[in-house]
Amino acid sequence: MYLSRIPLDIQRRKTQIALVSPNKIHGAVENAFLEKQNRNLWRIDTLKNQTYLMILSSCKPDLEKIAQQFGYPDYSGESKAYEGLLNQIQQGSTWRFRLVANPTHSIPNAEGRGKVVAHTSKKYQLEWLEKQSQKNGFALLPESTGVRSSNWKIFQKQNAKQKVHILEVAFEGKLRVENVESFKSALINGIGREKAYGMGMLTIARSEG
Repeated sequence: MYLSRIPLDIQRRKTQIALVSPNKIHGAVENAFLEKQNRNLWRIDTLKNQTYLMILSSCKPDLEKIAQQFGYPDYSGESKAYEGLLNQIQQGSTWRFRLVANPTHSIPNAEGRGKVVAHTSKKYQLEWLEKQSQKNGFALLPESTGVRSSNWKIFQKQNAKQKVHILEVAFEGKLRVENVESFKSALINGIGREKAYGMGMLTIARSEG
């Protein structure tokens, strides 16, 4: 697997449009591979005033294609093998994490499951994250975990009559690995809904404690 990072030029009009219309980023990510892939994870990150597109994929993408669309043609970014990080994960190890996800719940009705809606309050967003941690092999260290941002993505897909509304919530904090295989699966496959539109990608970095 590969983790790729492509710097985006947010001064370009095309990039500005794509940042509020994640279906356009999704299309660019899919087109960066010669063959159709299993669903790739991606998200938009900002670090030291630079905006990046992050991609986790089973094959190495053609970053130049994305750079031509939304980035800097003279620098297309980098891809690194992901196995090295996965091999460092041990039960009981602690990590700093960032997750951009779409926390939702279902409102039951007479016919069954009902309508899926977003959690809009921090309390319920964090409760959603706690439930996800239990299912995905890790425990949150609550004193360091919180909601860093919450933003609606409202856009219209091509040939669609209705607009899509997705609540994008960024969580950051520290976690402890409880089940290595379940946790690795969460890293590889993502957490929650709307992965095609930049949600669900969990990234980690070493924590001192």
